[in-house]
Amino acid sequence: MQKRLKNSACTLVCLLLGMVSLSTQAVDFSLSGYGTMGYAISDKDYTYQRYINNKGSFERDTLFGAQLNAQFNPAWSATLQVKVAPPALLSDNQNWQPTLTWAFLSYRPADDWLFRVGKLRIPFYLNSENANVGTTYAAARLPVEVYASASTVDFIGASFAKTWQLNENEFILDGYWGNAAKESWRFYARDPGNILTKSGAAGEFFAPLATESKGLRLSLNRDGNTFLAGMHFADTTARNGTTLGPSTYVPAPAGGCAPIGIPPAFIGNYYCPAADGPSRIKTVTTNFGASIDLGHGFRTIGEYVRRKNEGSTLSPDSKGFYLSLQKEIGHWTPYLTYAKLTTKNRDLYQAVNGTQTIIPAVNALERNLADTMVVYDQNTWALGTAYSLGINSKIKAEWSVVQTGIASSFIDAPPGGKSDDQRINVFSLSYNFTF
Repeated sequence: MQKRLKNSACTLVCLLLGMVSLSTQAVDFSLSGYGTMGYAISDKDYTYQRYINNKGSFERDTLFGAQLNAQFNPAWSATLQVKVAPPALLSDNQNWQPTLTWAFLSYRPADDWLFRVGKLRIPFYLNSENANVGTTYAAARLPVEVYASASTVDFIGASFAKTWQLNENEFILDGYWGNAAKESWRFYARDPGNILTKSGAAGEFFAPLATESKGLRLSLNRDGNTFLAGMHFADTTARNGTTLGPSTYVPAPAGGCAPIGIPPAFIGNYYCPAADGPSRIKTVTTNFGASIDLGHGFRTIGEYVRRKNEGSTLSPDSKGFYLSLQKEIGHWTPYLTYAKLTTKNRDLYQAVNGTQTIIPAVNALERNLADTMVVYDQNTWALGTAYSLGINSKIKAEWSVVQTGIASSFIDAPPGGKSDDQRINVFSLSYNFTF
């Protein structure tokens, strides 16, 4: 099924390109683009969000994209969008490369129905479809505590949208189903000599994933306000056909466990991988969001995401939210945002990571095990502003303060280091444009 869906997207691309060459007079084409030149620097020598440290980087936020739309008639259209950017936070790609972000065929039989098939964006967040277009929102960076809570935001499949207009209220029900066959989750091994990376050196490593997802989102637009609620279901498997690692870690039994095999009574208590590694993780995600005009130029924006996993305590069973207040003052839009993300496995991580036996090699192995867990316990305050240079460009500046509790997988802790109880100042500056 995944191969058929991939082939559908490729067929759509070929179909559109064929129409470009054969039917240019019959098709209405339009080309648009967007981009962000973003710089971010922190006050720490370790890396946050894969790219940000005290050396500064353009890689966290910089991207460029172009979109080609083809309108065949009032009912049928097609869209291609290509993005060039550094690898995303969780991607196992290593270099800048072009990515086909959208490739879909649209059919609108009536004003209140829309059907799409191809490569699409999951209708999830308030800024799902426009997350890469920085001119459409004030924040220098969408809160990672919410917008990085899933392994994928794209899929190859089909979607529908049904609209109801009731007086001043516009209701839209979005539904989708599809697959993301080449996703991944990024991890980071803190210590050299570990069992996680290919070379044994400290650094990143990846779990190759394939995800089938489906869901519904209901949104309401009224008088410049937007409200939404959604429920999403995902089945995640390993791309290499193996299990997704142990389902959890458990205290070592009296006789010890592989690969250590030493009774904890002799060396002290430690943890072992559970034997029942899952082949599939089922995730149910509920989300709520609102963007409310408070009057006098004030607007409040907030989103909440709850992910519940079945099959593994090591994956991100999480609660995340943010709340932002902004005010338009001429060309300026200053804002203040608070965001928080926590996972259910924090106590287990703390126990495994803090293991202290009389054998240093066992303690090092336990730290390796802890590095295979996706764990978050952090909050962020962000104070920033956007300055509009016109309808097509913005300059943004932001100072954010990140505070971690037990741990945060967004931090690449240095050898022998930790991600708990950290305070990170991040300064961001960007230029955003569309054409």
